[in-house]
Formats: sequence, structure tokens, C-alpha cells
Amino acid sequence: MKYLVFILLLLCNNSFAQKKTSNTKKPVSAVQKSATTWDELDKTFVAFIKALENEDNTAYTAISLKEVDCAECPGAGELGDFTHFVPAQVFYITVASDFKVSPVYKALIKRGYAFNSMVLKDFRPAFLPQNSPKDLKVYEVWVQTYKPDELSKGHKGTSHAFQFIKLNGEFKFFGLTSQ
Repeated sequence: MKYLVFILLLLCNNSFAQKKTSNTKKPVSAVQKSATTWDELDKTFVAFIKALENEDNTAYTAISLKEVDCAECPGAGELGDFTHFVPAQVFYITVASDFKVSPVYKALIKRGYAFNSMVLKDFRPAFLPQNSPKDLKVYEVWVQTYKPDELSKGHKGTSHAFQFIKLNGEFKFFGLTSQ
């Protein structure tokens, strides 16, 4: 008997909790959301990768700063070990010709990428305009190149980040780093 009362209470509560549906339809909003910073970065990053894939120096130059941070590039260590700025064309010559067979590209295609950003306090490279903020905000697109133990047993794994900064409202390639 107590089960019957319990079920009856349950059914009654459910019927009172139900809302009648309205026959009027809500208008569909035609307002399109504006692109977020991350959407803009994604669009720029895809264009950057396409420029490297197709060895399109013109497209690469349009996306890059005139100097980029590249520790792996020839001549990068000449200015000290804090920065490794080289002319953007040095990076392009070093990377573009065999980009599609590089471990970074293969990992990018296989695993995808993730976004991050950081602020470098009191850091403004000399080649940036003088009206640039004194604290540089760097947007990073991370690719996990090797997972732990993937390259060899005991290897802790490697990730690379394509770095961009926003200059005059547009993302520009700033450099490549790894960890």
C-alpha cells in the first residue's frame, strides 16, 4: 500500500511540474557572433601553415614579422642566449623546404594543436614599433611533437609552439620555441 501511495505522489508531482509548450515560435536571431581572438589566431595559424606547406614565400612574408625568434636557425645564438632573433627569411629558408616531412608537421597533422598566451613583462624587441606596449603579449599554438617514450624509451617528450603577436590589429608570426 505504501508503494502505491508513493507512486501516486510521484505521478502527481510530475504532472504539476510539467510546463505546457507554447505554440508561438521564438524568432531566430540573425546576429552573427564576431570572431574571437582565438578564432583570428586560428585563421592566421592555418594560413601560416599553408604558406609553409606550399612554400609560398609571399604569403609567409605577409604573416611574419621582419625578424623572428628561432633558436634552431643559423646565426641565432650570435646575439646572446636570451633572444634568438633572425631575419624572417632565414627562418623561411631553414624550415619551408622540408616542412612537410618534419616531425613538427607530422605531429600537427596527427595530433592537432592547442592555444595559450603569456605576457613578457618589460620586453619589446627593438624591431617592433615604438608605440608597441612595453609588455609583450605572445600567443602560442602548441603542437605535441613527441609523447613521452614515443621517440625512445625514457624520452620525456617534446612540444613546439608557433608564437604570434598582435600588431596593428593583426596576428604576426613571432617565432618558434620548444620544450
